[in-house]
Amino acid sequence: MIIGMPAAGKTVVAARVAERVALPCLDLDALLQAENGRSAAELLRREGETVFRIHEAALLEQVLSGPPTVIAVGGGAPCFHNGIERMRAKAQVVWLDAPVEVLSERALLDDTDRPLLGDTRQSAKAALVDLELRRRATYAQAHVHVDASQPLNNVVNAVLCALDPAESLLSDDLASATHPVWLHGGAPAQAVEALVALAAGSKIALVIDRGVAQWAQPLVEMLKARGVDLTTIDVAGGEKSKDLRTASRIWSALAAAGVGRSDLLVAIGGGATTDVAGFCAATWQRGMRTALIPTTVLAMADASVGAKTAIDTPEGKNLVGAFHRPEWVWLPLQVLQTLPARQFRAGLAEIAKIFVSFDAGAWRALLADGPALRRRSLAALLPHLRAAVRHKAAVVAADPLERQGPGHASARALLNLGHTLGHAIEAQSKFAVLHGEAVALGLVAEAEAAESTGVAATGTAQAVRLGLEALGFDTQWERWATAATLARIVSDKKRRGQQLWLPQLRGVGQAELLAVDAAAWQTRLAELGATAPTNVRTTLPAASSPQLGGFAQQRGGKNAD
Repeated sequence: MIIGMPAAGKTVVAARVAERVALPCLDLDALLQAENGRSAAELLRREGETVFRIHEAALLEQVLSGPPTVIAVGGGAPCFHNGIERMRAKAQVVWLDAPVEVLSERALLDDTDRPLLGDTRQSAKAALVDLELRRRATYAQAHVHVDASQPLNNVVNAVLCALDPAESLLSDDLASATHPVWLHGGAPAQAVEALVALAAGSKIALVIDRGVAQWAQPLVEMLKARGVDLTTIDVAGGEKSKDLRTASRIWSALAAAGVGRSDLLVAIGGGATTDVAGFCAATWQRGMRTALIPTTVLAMADASVGAKTAIDTPEGKNLVGAFHRPEWVWLPLQVLQTLPARQFRAGLAEIAKIFVSFDAGAWRALLADGPALRRRSLAALLPHLRAAVRHKAAVVAADPLERQGPGHASARALLNLGHTLGHAIEAQSKFAVLHGEAVALGLVAEAEAAESTGVAATGTAQAVRLGLEALGFDTQWERWATAATLARIVSDKKRRGQQLWLPQLRGVGQAELLAVDAAAWQTRLAELGATAPTNVRTTLPAASSPQLGGFAQQRGGKNAD
């Protein structure tokens, strides 16, 4: 069933969808005309809306009792005579949603007779505002929400994608050892039915990254339309908001809403938002239920698995945190279509880290798709995202609390490859360098350090550097090998006394956890940084420069893009 406001495109979208899925297509208004000999507009004028809605409801019941069909429904049908409830009971209901400004322009451009809208731009807009106010909560009960302001082909593709079932990324064994991870090609709103089932009548506190508010709003409306007791808490997002002040705001909002430990906290946003929201869930009343809807490549590939939560302090990144397992994670791929290029690329670093650590074949496949990934192709990203999530889940299942030390092949700390220096660079840049960009720099630096001490095979560091440059990353870590940056390693969580439990590469796809002397390792990085070519050992770039934007720079300084 395709529902929505006048001029949302219900008739044409239904026809295109029906063609794609090889089903008949029916239009409720056309059926009314065939049955009564008059158009729906004429019937509405002649009989009045009350009588018209009775005819419409009777015909709706007939088509709902018929064989599988794609049906375009008049905008008012869901709102009268329990229309939306009857539709939901017997069909998948798709809500085509578009702003009133878009609808009013469309209504004036086509020749469809719409008695409820009047004849002028002003009357049409005023009528649409009034209709939307009265109908929106009913439409929000649909199973699926689709942005109908897009070009027609995009709308049709979005409808078909939204109707596809979600894919479980983990086997039953892995999901039970970690948590279920679901992947869906649509928007976050497509998670509404699963989320309502997960909440099971409990309150939901929805922590929303302001950067994805436009994606969260339909989900908010659809949850409220289902009678969910919902509290929304907005946060700024980004690493600078992952602090005690943000956590305190979330705790206060939970207290004001009377949210308890049996209720559900849901975080929608990037990795920083899921981190701080997860930390608040872990500590609120000694732990409440949580679910995650990550909205960046980095958050989907990394923060979606593992149950780590944290906030940052002035002394370092992720120094205050807890392990707190979410009950459910939903990866809505459609949000990545609007992710800025820099953010998309930054997420590839976490995928690269996993493959460099554990799977040389997957690393080669990732690089083969480099050109498509630099164009932000979701089709190219998808197999690598699946593989990364499964690899990480397997490691987490073997060492969920990161207790295995050097000598253990399945130690979870191996997932920290590139992160010791990476976190130091992030903090030293005051987070102008994104997490993924910093990890890419750390991967190259740590590979070069491992090779220089005979741990890694010759050529390993060059393979890592060239591979990351092919993905679009700046790999000139040497400019960050300053005393101030390297001093931050002292507070790294992997430090044990005078030693670091440091992941080291033996070769691409072969990481090993070793205990290394922290001071000696700092010295080694400083020495390697000092021997870099002069054009690399320059003053740190300004926050607005391309190098802090993650653009790959060749050794000679030429932009690889």
